[in-house]
Amino acid sequence: MEKPNHPSAAAYLFLVLPPLFWSSNFIVGKALVGTVPPWTLNAGRFVVSALILLPLLLYRKEWPPRRALVSLVLMSITGVFAFNAVLYIGLGYTSATNATLVNSTTPVTTALLAWLLIGEKLTARRLSGVLISLAGVAWILSKGSRDALWQFNFNPGDIIVFFATGLWGFYMVMAKPMMQVLSPLALTSITTVIGACFLVPAALVELQLRPADIWRMDVLLAFLYLGIFPSFLSFLLWNRSIRTFGPSRASLAYNLLPLFAVLLAVIFLGETIYPYQLVGGVVIIAGVIIGTRE
Repeated sequence: MEKPNHPSAAAYLFLVLPPLFWSSNFIVGKALVGTVPPWTLNAGRFVVSALILLPLLLYRKEWPPRRALVSLVLMSITGVFAFNAVLYIGLGYTSATNATLVNSTTPVTTALLAWLLIGEKLTARRLSGVLISLAGVAWILSKGSRDALWQFNFNPGDIIVFFATGLWGFYMVMAKPMMQVLSPLALTSITTVIGACFLVPAALVELQLRPADIWRMDVLLAFLYLGIFPSFLSFLLWNRSIRTFGPSRASLAYNLLPLFAVLLAVIFLGETIYPYQLVGGVVIIAGVIIGTRE
Protein backbone atom coordinates (compact mmCIF):
# COMPACT_ATOMS: atom_id res chain seq x y z
CA MET A 1 0.00 0.00 0.00
CA GLU A 2 1.34 3.41 -0.98
CA LYS A 3 2.28 5.88 1.70
CA PRO A 4 -0.32 8.65 1.80
CA ASN A 5 2.25 11.43 1.40
CA HIS A 6 4.18 9.83 -1.47
CA PRO A 7 1.71 8.27 -3.93
CA SER A 8 3.11 6.56 -6.99
CA ALA A 9 2.38 7.51 -10.59
CA ALA A 10 0.04 4.51 -10.78
CA ALA A 11 -1.85 5.82 -7.74
CA TYR A 12 -2.52 9.10 -9.56
CA LEU A 13 -3.69 7.18 -12.64
CA PHE A 14 -6.08 5.14 -10.51
CA LEU A 15 -7.31 8.42 -8.97
CA VAL A 16 -8.26 10.08 -12.27
CA LEU A 17 -9.74 7.06 -14.08
CA PRO A 18 -13.01 6.94 -12.06
CA PRO A 19 -13.99 10.55 -12.91
CA LEU A 20 -13.19 9.77 -16.56
CA PHE A 21 -15.44 6.69 -16.50
CA TRP A 22 -18.16 8.51 -14.55
CA SER A 23 -18.15 11.36 -17.05
CA SER A 24 -19.07 8.85 -19.77
CA ASN A 25 -22.39 8.45 -17.96
CA PHE A 26 -23.45 11.72 -19.58
CA ILE A 27 -22.81 10.29 -23.06
CA VAL A 28 -24.55 6.98 -22.43
CA GLY A 29 -27.33 8.60 -20.41
CA LYS A 30 -28.03 11.11 -23.18
CA ALA A 31 -28.35 8.23 -25.67
CA LEU A 32 -30.91 6.50 -23.46
CA VAL A 33 -33.03 9.51 -22.47
CA GLY A 34 -36.69 8.60 -22.88
CA THR A 35 -35.88 4.90 -23.33
CA VAL A 36 -34.91 3.64 -19.88
CA PRO A 37 -36.18 5.28 -16.64
CA PRO A 38 -33.52 6.29 -14.07
CA TRP A 39 -34.03 3.67 -11.34
CA THR A 40 -34.02 0.91 -13.96
CA LEU A 41 -30.87 2.25 -15.61
CA ASN A 42 -29.16 2.47 -12.22
CA ALA A 43 -30.30 -1.05 -11.31
CA GLY A 44 -29.09 -2.44 -14.64
CA ARG A 45 -25.57 -1.06 -14.24
CA PHE A 46 -25.14 -2.27 -10.66
CA VAL A 47 -26.64 -5.69 -11.32
CA VAL A 48 -24.02 -6.19 -14.04
CA SER A 49 -21.34 -4.95 -11.66
CA ALA A 50 -22.61 -7.22 -8.87
CA LEU A 51 -22.55 -10.24 -11.19
CA ILE A 52 -18.87 -9.52 -11.90
CA LEU A 53 -17.92 -8.87 -8.28
CA LEU A 54 -19.90 -11.58 -6.48
CA PRO A 55 -17.87 -14.52 -7.90
CA LEU A 56 -14.65 -12.69 -6.96
CA LEU A 57 -15.94 -12.16 -3.44
CA LEU A 58 -16.94 -15.82 -3.11
CA TYR A 59 -13.58 -16.94 -4.45
CA ARG A 60 -11.59 -14.73 -2.06
CA LYS A 61 -13.87 -15.56 0.91
CA GLU A 62 -13.09 -12.19 2.47
CA TRP A 63 -16.03 -11.64 4.80
CA PRO A 64 -16.60 -8.55 6.94
CA PRO A 65 -16.73 -8.68 10.75
CA ARG A 66 -20.21 -8.39 12.23
CA ARG A 67 -19.43 -4.99 13.72
CA ALA A 68 -18.96 -3.61 10.19
CA LEU A 69 -22.32 -4.75 8.78
CA VAL A 70 -24.28 -1.64 9.74
CA SER A 71 -21.65 0.64 8.18
CA LEU A 72 -21.57 -1.47 5.00
CA VAL A 73 -25.35 -1.32 4.63
CA LEU A 74 -25.29 2.45 5.15
CA MET A 75 -22.55 2.80 2.54
CA SER A 76 -24.57 0.68 0.11
CA ILE A 77 -27.69 2.77 0.64
CA THR A 78 -25.94 6.14 0.38
CA GLY A 79 -23.29 5.53 -2.31
CA VAL A 80 -24.85 2.87 -4.53
CA PHE A 81 -28.62 3.02 -4.05
CA ALA A 82 -29.51 6.62 -3.14
CA PHE A 83 -26.82 8.94 -4.52
CA ASN A 84 -27.73 8.74 -8.20
CA ALA A 85 -31.46 8.59 -7.43
CA VAL A 86 -31.38 11.77 -5.35
CA LEU A 87 -29.23 13.43 -8.01
CA TYR A 88 -31.80 12.51 -10.69
CA ILE A 89 -34.61 13.89 -8.51
CA GLY A 90 -32.74 17.16 -8.07
CA LEU A 91 -32.18 17.41 -11.83
CA GLY A 92 -35.96 17.41 -12.23
CA TYR A 93 -36.11 20.78 -10.45
CA THR A 94 -32.92 22.52 -11.58
CA SER A 95 -30.73 22.98 -14.62
CA ALA A 96 -27.86 20.70 -15.54
CA THR A 97 -25.49 23.67 -15.15
CA ASN A 98 -26.66 24.43 -11.63
CA ALA A 99 -26.54 20.75 -10.71
CA THR A 100 -22.96 20.44 -11.96
CA LEU A 101 -21.90 23.53 -10.04
CA VAL A 102 -23.54 22.34 -6.81
CA ASN A 103 -22.21 18.82 -7.32
CA SER A 104 -18.69 20.25 -7.61
CA THR A 105 -18.90 21.18 -3.92
CA THR A 106 -18.44 17.45 -3.19
CA PRO A 107 -14.77 17.88 -2.15
CA VAL A 108 -15.79 20.54 0.39
CA THR A 109 -18.62 18.39 1.75
CA THR A 110 -16.37 15.34 1.92
CA ALA A 111 -13.55 17.21 3.66
CA LEU A 112 -15.95 18.50 6.31
CA LEU A 113 -17.50 15.07 6.84
CA ALA A 114 -14.04 13.49 7.07
CA TRP A 115 -13.09 16.05 9.70
CA LEU A 116 -16.31 15.53 11.68
CA LEU A 117 -16.64 11.74 11.41
CA ILE A 118 -13.10 10.35 11.33
CA GLY A 119 -10.98 13.28 12.46
CA GLU A 120 -9.10 13.74 9.16
CA LYS A 121 -7.13 16.99 9.17
CA LEU A 122 -8.42 19.85 7.02
CA THR A 123 -5.09 21.42 6.07
CA ALA A 124 -4.66 24.82 4.44
CA ARG A 125 -3.05 23.20 1.38
CA ARG A 126 -5.95 20.78 0.97
CA LEU A 127 -8.53 23.53 1.37
CA SER A 128 -6.65 25.65 -1.19
CA GLY A 129 -6.78 22.78 -3.68
CA VAL A 130 -10.53 22.41 -3.11
CA LEU A 131 -11.19 26.11 -3.70
CA ILE A 132 -8.94 26.30 -6.78
CA SER A 133 -10.55 23.28 -8.45
CA LEU A 134 -14.01 24.63 -7.58
CA ALA A 135 -13.05 27.93 -9.26
CA GLY A 136 -12.07 25.98 -12.40
CA VAL A 137 -15.45 24.24 -12.47
CA ALA A 138 -17.26 27.56 -12.01
CA TRP A 139 -15.21 29.11 -14.85
CA ILE A 140 -16.24 26.33 -17.25
CA LEU A 141 -19.91 26.49 -16.24
CA SER A 142 -20.04 30.28 -16.55
CA LYS A 143 -18.32 30.07 -19.95
CA GLY A 144 -15.57 32.36 -18.69
CA SER A 145 -17.96 35.15 -17.75
CA ARG A 146 -17.96 36.52 -14.20
CA ASP A 147 -21.30 38.22 -14.89
CA ALA A 148 -22.85 34.87 -15.87
CA LEU A 149 -21.51 33.29 -12.68
CA TRP A 150 -23.10 35.96 -10.47
CA GLN A 151 -26.41 35.57 -12.30
CA PHE A 152 -26.87 31.91 -11.36
CA ASN A 153 -30.28 31.43 -9.73
CA PHE A 154 -30.40 28.68 -7.14
CA ASN A 155 -33.62 26.81 -6.33
CA PRO A 156 -34.94 23.86 -4.28
CA GLY A 157 -33.53 21.39 -6.81
CA ASP A 158 -30.04 22.64 -5.96
CA ILE A 159 -30.65 21.81 -2.29
CA ILE A 160 -31.59 18.26 -3.32
CA VAL A 161 -28.40 17.98 -5.39
CA PHE A 162 -26.38 19.30 -2.45
CA PHE A 163 -27.94 16.61 -0.26
CA ALA A 164 -26.74 14.08 -2.85
CA THR A 165 -23.17 15.36 -2.43
CA GLY A 166 -23.52 14.59 1.26
CA LEU A 167 -24.61 11.02 0.50
CA TRP A 168 -21.58 10.47 -1.74
CA GLY A 169 -19.30 12.18 0.75
CA PHE A 170 -20.54 9.84 3.52
CA TYR A 171 -19.75 6.83 1.33
CA MET A 172 -16.19 8.08 0.74
CA VAL A 173 -15.56 8.95 4.38
CA MET A 174 -16.83 5.59 5.65
CA ALA A 175 -14.72 3.76 3.05
CA LYS A 176 -11.47 4.70 4.79
CA PRO A 177 -12.12 2.98 8.17
CA MET A 178 -13.81 0.06 6.40
CA MET A 179 -10.61 -0.61 4.45
CA GLN A 180 -8.82 -1.22 7.73
CA VAL A 181 -10.71 -4.53 7.88
CA LEU A 182 -11.51 -5.13 4.18
CA SER A 183 -9.60 -4.85 0.91
CA PRO A 184 -10.84 -2.35 -1.72
CA LEU A 185 -12.10 -5.31 -3.80
CA ALA A 186 -14.08 -6.79 -0.91
CA LEU A 187 -15.52 -3.42 0.09
CA THR A 188 -16.55 -2.65 -3.49
CA SER A 189 -18.06 -6.12 -3.94
CA ILE A 190 -20.09 -6.10 -0.73
CA THR A 191 -21.50 -2.58 -1.11
CA THR A 192 -22.30 -3.16 -4.79
CA VAL A 193 -24.14 -6.44 -4.13
CA ILE A 194 -26.12 -4.96 -1.24
CA GLY A 195 -26.92 -1.83 -3.26
CA ALA A 196 -28.09 -3.93 -6.22
CA CYS A 197 -30.42 -5.86 -3.90
CA PHE A 198 -32.08 -2.55 -2.97
CA LEU A 199 -32.17 -1.29 -6.57
CA VAL A 200 -33.83 -4.31 -8.20
CA PRO A 201 -37.18 -3.96 -6.32
CA ALA A 202 -37.15 -0.20 -7.00
CA ALA A 203 -36.62 -0.86 -10.72
CA LEU A 204 -39.42 -3.46 -10.83
CA VAL A 205 -41.85 -0.96 -9.30
CA GLU A 206 -40.67 1.73 -11.72
CA LEU A 207 -41.16 -0.56 -14.73
CA GLN A 208 -44.73 -1.21 -13.62
CA LEU A 209 -45.36 2.53 -13.68
CA ARG A 210 -43.19 3.34 -16.70
CA PRO A 211 -42.90 0.27 -18.95
CA ALA A 212 -39.70 0.12 -21.02
CA ASP A 213 -38.12 -2.39 -23.38
CA ILE A 214 -34.92 -3.17 -21.48
CA TRP A 215 -34.10 -6.22 -23.61
CA ARG A 216 -33.15 -4.22 -26.70
CA MET A 217 -29.56 -4.80 -27.77
CA ASP A 218 -28.53 -1.13 -27.35
CA VAL A 219 -29.96 -1.07 -23.81
CA LEU A 220 -28.24 -4.33 -22.86
CA LEU A 221 -24.91 -3.04 -24.22
CA ALA A 222 -25.40 0.17 -22.22
CA PHE A 223 -26.01 -1.87 -19.06
CA LEU A 224 -22.87 -3.88 -19.82
CA TYR A 225 -20.70 -0.79 -20.34
CA LEU A 226 -22.08 1.05 -17.32
CA GLY A 227 -21.72 -2.04 -15.16
CA ILE A 228 -18.06 -2.56 -16.08
CA PHE A 229 -16.54 0.93 -16.37
CA PRO A 230 -18.52 3.56 -14.37
CA SER A 231 -19.48 0.94 -11.75
CA PHE A 232 -17.17 -2.07 -11.26
CA LEU A 233 -13.83 -0.49 -12.24
CA SER A 234 -14.65 3.02 -11.02
CA PHE A 235 -15.78 1.99 -7.54
CA LEU A 236 -12.87 -0.42 -7.17
CA LEU A 237 -10.25 2.16 -8.20
CA TRP A 238 -11.97 4.92 -6.23
CA ASN A 239 -11.98 2.88 -3.02
CA ARG A 240 -8.31 2.08 -3.60
CA SER A 241 -7.62 5.79 -4.05
CA ILE A 242 -9.44 6.61 -0.82
CA ARG A 243 -7.16 4.15 0.96
CA THR A 244 -4.11 5.79 -0.62
CA PHE A 245 -4.99 9.49 -0.40
CA GLY A 246 -7.75 9.63 2.22
CA PRO A 247 -11.34 10.72 1.44
CA SER A 248 -10.88 14.50 1.40
CA ARG A 249 -7.78 14.42 -0.83
CA ALA A 250 -9.22 11.81 -3.19
CA SER A 251 -12.48 13.75 -3.54
CA LEU A 252 -10.56 16.60 -5.21
CA ALA A 253 -10.25 14.45 -8.35
CA TYR A 254 -14.06 14.37 -8.52
CA ASN A 255 -13.91 17.88 -9.98
CA LEU A 256 -12.19 16.47 -13.07
CA LEU A 257 -15.59 15.03 -14.03
CA PRO A 258 -16.97 18.12 -15.84
CA LEU A 259 -13.64 18.56 -17.67
CA PHE A 260 -13.72 14.94 -18.87
CA ALA A 261 -17.40 15.33 -19.79
CA VAL A 262 -16.47 18.25 -22.07
CA LEU A 263 -13.64 16.26 -23.69
CA LEU A 264 -15.87 13.21 -24.28
CA ALA A 265 -18.58 15.43 -25.76
CA VAL A 266 -16.00 16.78 -28.22
CA ILE A 267 -14.82 13.28 -29.15
CA PHE A 268 -18.14 11.42 -29.33
CA LEU A 269 -20.77 14.12 -29.89
CA GLY A 270 -18.77 16.42 -32.14
CA GLU A 271 -19.10 19.41 -29.82
CA THR A 272 -16.60 22.28 -29.99
CA ILE A 273 -14.06 22.96 -27.24
CA TYR A 274 -13.61 26.62 -26.30
CA PRO A 275 -10.72 28.55 -24.72
CA TYR A 276 -12.63 29.09 -21.44
CA GLN A 277 -12.95 25.29 -21.13
CA LEU A 278 -9.20 24.85 -21.55
CA VAL A 279 -8.50 27.55 -18.96
CA GLY A 280 -10.98 26.03 -16.52
CA GLY A 281 -9.48 22.59 -17.10
CA VAL A 282 -5.98 23.81 -16.30
CA VAL A 283 -7.25 25.45 -13.09
CA ILE A 284 -9.08 22.26 -12.03
CA ILE A 285 -5.98 20.13 -12.62
CA ALA A 286 -3.84 22.63 -10.69
CA GLY A 287 -6.25 22.45 -7.76
CA VAL A 288 -6.18 18.65 -7.77
CA ILE A 289 -2.37 18.59 -7.84
CA ILE A 290 -2.05 21.15 -5.04
CA GLY A 291 -4.62 19.48 -2.83
CA THR A 292 -3.41 15.89 -3.24
CA ARG A 293 0.32 16.57 -2.75
CA GLU A 294 1.40 17.06 0.85
